[in-house]
Amino acid sequence: MIAVTDDPRFAATTFVEIDFEDLTPAGRPAELIEVAAPALRPLEGRLVETGRFEDLMRPPADAPVTARDVQLKGITQRMLTSAAPAAEVMAQLNAP
Repeated sequence: MIAVTDDPRFAATTFVEIDFEDLTPAGRPAELIEVAAPALRPLEGRLVETGRFEDLMRPPADAPVTARDVQLKGITQRMLTSAAPAAEVMAQLNAP
């Protein structure tokens, strides 16, 4: 059996890992506050970062950042005040 890493199509592929941080307001769904999406390509047996999209997202006013959120994520309300809303940031991530 041939290893997937030996397949030329694998070497020509760009992988994108998407990671989110969110707030979890009581009694409602999570609100996104950050996205990071590094682009990775195989090179000499390892994945190498070839690009990155990363941005903060302003949550709705009724989803405040708590002290626990700051402790877990290191993101403060002040950092999010000037951030774009999630829908705008996600549209930028999705743009060609």
